[in-house]
Amino acid sequence: MAFVSETAAPSTLSEDAPRRNGPLRWVLACVIASAVLLWLGTGLAPVPWLTWLAPLPVVAMSSHVRARTAASAAFVAWLAGSLNMWTYFHSDLQMPATVVAAFLVTQALVFVGVVTLFRALVVRGRILTAVLCAPAAWSGTEYLLSLVSPGGTFASLAYTQAEVLPVVQLTAVTGIWGISFLLMAAPILMAALLAPGTARQGGPRLRVAAVAVSLAALTLGYGTWHLWTPDAGQPLTIGLIDVRQSEDSLPVASPEARRVLDIYLRELPALAAAGAQIAVLPEKVLKASPADLVELERQLTRAAADNQMTIVVGVTVKDTASVRNAALAYAAGSVVRYEKQHLVSGWEDHMTPGATLTLLPATTAGLAICKDMDHPQLVRSYHGHGADLLLVPALDVDRDGWLHSRIAVVRGIENGVVVARAAGHGRLTASDASGRILTDIATGGTDVTAATVTVRPDRGATLYSQLGDWFAWLCLALTAVAVSLRFGTRRKNRPAAHPESGTNLSQSAVG
Repeated sequence: MAFVSETAAPSTLSEDAPRRNGPLRWVLACVIASAVLLWLGTGLAPVPWLTWLAPLPVVAMSSHVRARTAASAAFVAWLAGSLNMWTYFHSDLQMPATVVAAFLVTQALVFVGVVTLFRALVVRGRILTAVLCAPAAWSGTEYLLSLVSPGGTFASLAYTQAEVLPVVQLTAVTGIWGISFLLMAAPILMAALLAPGTARQGGPRLRVAAVAVSLAALTLGYGTWHLWTPDAGQPLTIGLIDVRQSEDSLPVASPEARRVLDIYLRELPALAAAGAQIAVLPEKVLKASPADLVELERQLTRAAADNQMTIVVGVTVKDTASVRNAALAYAAGSVVRYEKQHLVSGWEDHMTPGATLTLLPATTAGLAICKDMDHPQLVRSYHGHGADLLLVPALDVDRDGWLHSRIAVVRGIENGVVVARAAGHGRLTASDASGRILTDIATGGTDVTAATVTVRPDRGATLYSQLGDWFAWLCLALTAVAVSLRFGTRRKNRPAAHPESGTNLSQSAVG
């Protein structure tokens, strides 16, 4: 690798270095700029191109100031920018304030680690190592956090690029970890060009520029080629429908539940007339006991036969032993059941998770529910069992409808799977295997929201579906190498002068 052959010569500054440690207003300006860009470039409605710029002011500043200043600036900037999610987590999802604070602080500390690693390598003259390993540290840590977080990958930066199709195609190779890497690599590459070790030297500047051009060419080249790959499967028309209701999981015997179910049954013939062979309803439309399920099966299997379609509906199933969040698929004379595997922390703690995959009989269509789509391994497992289409009842909280639907879209790109998602208080969304949005309609604005869409599922393996999170593990390996280089420099080789002497910036790494 390129960083192995780098010299470890530290970068130098002119004798005015102490003044470059910065007027406070310069540091504050960088912190404010990164925080504002992060606030606008992430969250529930991100501006995608701002995400690429958000880390730049703080990262670029880091190699010109003391280590403690750089770390403090990174922490404050990231924490301030990520507060755009506070009301969503605390008010909408009703997460305890301490849990939200711990989560946001953890993200900020990860950014501190990335900035600190970048700075430490740059001031030691390891420019290429810095531009490759600092983004890897972000992506690898993001992966590790997703393994222990109940939210899975929900907080990943990668989803900000869900509608930038030439870029997001990379997930078919690397998963979302490649996008996270690029989102941190772009500002780090720009910051490296401004660092003392490269600003006035042609060789390092050319090497950094070569890395930047190579990453851009590979990403956009592959993305363009992948988008040209046609969907060659047999056409299948799917109906997506939502009936507005006052709350989720209406007891089957309640008057409102009967009203809502009657509207669904009345609307199904219109979907069938539009060619729908499958109808997908939202998550938790009804709450049913085992006895209630018998009557529900009678009504919906008859409706399925009358309309010559399969009806998929989300039902909270409660018996004496457990409560389960289920998706039930009714066809003429048959019913299959899937139970949600990844429950929403806090809201669904009283529920028992499922543990098995469910394919519709004699098809390659699988069932998943809402939060399941935040976890890449589940969709990858479905693909391994032959699924090329996922039918997803879902339930959002209105303002997170865009983000949650786009997370599902990205899952489809990763594995070459078509996704059809019907979300109460969210959006009716369908996407093809390359992430093109085929339909996208907000629900809740009228009593009934419905759409039909024709898809062409065609099971084809992607590199990610075959190899999984290989890129995340590569990022972790690069991080380990970088950390060993950062701490492997013998103390006796470090310049002895104090950073305020202005002779060498590398001395401020321990300041």
